[in-house]
Amino acid sequence: MASRGRRGRAPAREDEPRCEERAEQQAPAPQGPVLPPPLPVDYGVFMQGLVQAMQTQAHTQAALQAQLEAQERADVWWASLLRTRFEDGAFEVAWDEFVRLFRAKFIPEHIQDRMEQEFLSLTQGSMTVLEYEVRFAELSKYAPHIVTDERRKAKKFVMGLKPSLRTRLVPFDHRTLDEALSAACRQEGEMEQYLEEKKASQRGLQLRSSGRTRRKQCTRHHSVQ
Repeated sequence: MASRGRRGRAPAREDEPRCEERAEQQAPAPQGPVLPPPLPVDYGVFMQGLVQAMQTQAHTQAALQAQLEAQERADVWWASLLRTRFEDGAFEVAWDEFVRLFRAKFIPEHIQDRMEQEFLSLTQGSMTVLEYEVRFAELSKYAPHIVTDERRKAKKFVMGLKPSLRTRLVPFDHRTLDEALSAACRQEGEMEQYLEEKKASQRGLQLRSSGRTRRKQCTRHHSVQ
């Protein structure tokens, strides 16, 4: 009876794995966009910008040494924080949370208040649009409660532009800072081109006027002779 039971079992076929592979290959692809997972804090990139965050110029050996010591302290702090609060990196740390903890540790409160006030009074002044945007982005980190969304950030950026640029951009509703920046750069370029053309036209008028004056002088000189 046992032998008949074994004879009744269908033998395994060698091509079964291939059939399974073909079935997997022919399986329909998942529908809809596949979103990438959120990026964790890139501590290496952050530390590369630490010098800018501390606003230190490494023109001397002493300043460079201070930067290296600051980075070493930050490295030790971050490693300790990962062990004690984030279980050795067992779960990802949100970037906003990391920035909040970093500032609380290394930037005194009165410095943060001063940077916030500087952001509130920031205007373009003699800076180019791109230079103004860089400073705007740096200081806005100290006032997240003021620029709570992209529309508010864009409005604050536009209101700080030079009057000649601001009057051209205010009538438009810029939904993001990138939109406002692009429009400001475009207007700045058009204004610079207009001024260059105006200067060239004025130089041409001056040359023509100078030429007429010289011809008149030559004519009077010949008539006197």
